[in-house]
Amino acid sequence: MDPDQQRPSQRHQSQRPSQSQNQNQNQSQSPSQNQGHDVIQLNLDAVTRRLIRPTFLTTLTPSRLPSQAASDASLSPTQSPSKSKSHSHSHSHSQPQNQIHTQQHRPSHLHKISVTFEDVLEQADLVAPLIQEPLADGGAPALEKRVRDTLEAQFLGARTAFSSHPKSIMAASDRNFQTFAHGHHDLVLAVDFNYFGTRMVTASSDHRLKVWDKKDDAWSLVESWKAHDAEIVDVKWNGPFMGEVIGSIGEDGRCKLWQEDVTEVPQSGNRFKLITNMGSQTNAPFVSMDFKNIMQETWLALITRDGLLLVYEPVDQSSLNEWSELAHRWVCSDNPPGRHEEVGFKVAFHKEKLPCWTAIMAGLDRKSLGLAVAAMNKVFVFRTDRSKRFWLVTELLGARQIIRDIAWANGSMRGYDVIATASKDGAIRIYELSTVRSDKAAAGPSSTSADVTSLSSTARHASNQPSGIGKGLASTSKVADPAQDNEQSPGRVRQQAKLVDELTNHHGAVWRLAFSQMGMRDLLVSTGDDASIRTWKKAVNGHWAEYAEIETAREN
Repeated sequence: MDPDQQRPSQRHQSQRPSQSQNQNQNQSQSPSQNQGHDVIQLNLDAVTRRLIRPTFLTTLTPSRLPSQAASDASLSPTQSPSKSKSHSHSHSHSQPQNQIHTQQHRPSHLHKISVTFEDVLEQADLVAPLIQEPLADGGAPALEKRVRDTLEAQFLGARTAFSSHPKSIMAASDRNFQTFAHGHHDLVLAVDFNYFGTRMVTASSDHRLKVWDKKDDAWSLVESWKAHDAEIVDVKWNGPFMGEVIGSIGEDGRCKLWQEDVTEVPQSGNRFKLITNMGSQTNAPFVSMDFKNIMQETWLALITRDGLLLVYEPVDQSSLNEWSELAHRWVCSDNPPGRHEEVGFKVAFHKEKLPCWTAIMAGLDRKSLGLAVAAMNKVFVFRTDRSKRFWLVTELLGARQIIRDIAWANGSMRGYDVIATASKDGAIRIYELSTVRSDKAAAGPSSTSADVTSLSSTARHASNQPSGIGKGLASTSKVADPAQDNEQSPGRVRQQAKLVDELTNHHGAVWRLAFSQMGMRDLLVSTGDDASIRTWKKAVNGHWAEYAEIETAREN
């Protein structure tokens, strides 16, 4: 029989060396070559032990794990991480040490893993000890290839152990984040939680609101009803001292308040009663709303698509059925957006009961309201004096495109306020708002005195906006000198803003951000077009750094 026609098993047996032949070959090799093999094996075992050591796993972060190597999908369809590791381990022990295992056909995906894995090892300074003196007869490339194959299997095993490690961010995300079917027939445009975080309301383009209660780490539907005649763009819970009240605004130009009636059966469609229905004063709908609560007192801020800011307070603080206008202002009168232009308007109250203690010591009213208003690519910060009249404190500049979200940080005992903005230009900007000392040295003329204007108490229609000289007179008639604020308007202080950090890790537009309300004060959460949730923490040096990143699933 022709040797080439032998069965593969017979040809394999004929080519397999016997144990005596292996011993003779080992004895015939030089001591230096055997010593080289021992060094490689020892270093390989050391790296393997280091990869599976818990202390090594705790230092790994998702950013250091290559996506191709850290994903089980990078394996072939018929191969699993456990099988790959066991196969490599058994195969390395089945071959004699004096034989160099060569494999001509390897899947292309393992080439990607070896490249990325080598980069990780080079950063960890683990590759250099593995590559020793080259072997005779050109065996170094094959030996390096064998080392990489074994390390790849060990790396996949380390990834599996890392994903189940209790201190890893991946395990934390699996515990704390859950998805469920919201049941809306269109996109969900807004979500808000109540004061205690035990209830949630979702607003959708299907014109409906849904209220959910959290029970046993799951969300159960309480009520679903049609709230507007158009898509709902924003929804907010009111504070806990005035009952369970929800505010919503839609493209139909209405702002509605809903109060829960606990005597009604859940999911009956009648559990939340309409108690207030306000229409826009212009032809433009509302785009943002927010509540402010100080014990049993409530205020409501609204802004329209054409830039009209409105602040309301109840006629009777014991009831939210009837509201009166407290102040209004056009925030984009100089350069109003076009009809088809994308707009960036947002209102956000400072939610803490008391303002910053340094501002109170300087003369700010203890019940002063703090309101941040995003107007395209800038932010206006307003406060109220003891007569509840708003004045412009400062402007937050630096954004290159429209601002989509604003957030105040809690912490009145910090000594200064912290405000964060999310912009379409892909940056999160952190501002610190500090109080200027009210001494004679600081009481001189201020370059920002022309910006300290009061909000008018009488509303006007968009078509009645003054222009030209009339607009200039209207804007300058409310100018106040900051040096005389406490004398003419008790409760006013001067404050100045400083841009302290600009975070661009999202690599795309940023849509939403929020500060932690409890626990860690200097912790910020954001999300953007990169389909990730990022958390930021203030470091000891005063700068903000990324604390963790969790990728969210994208649905086609």
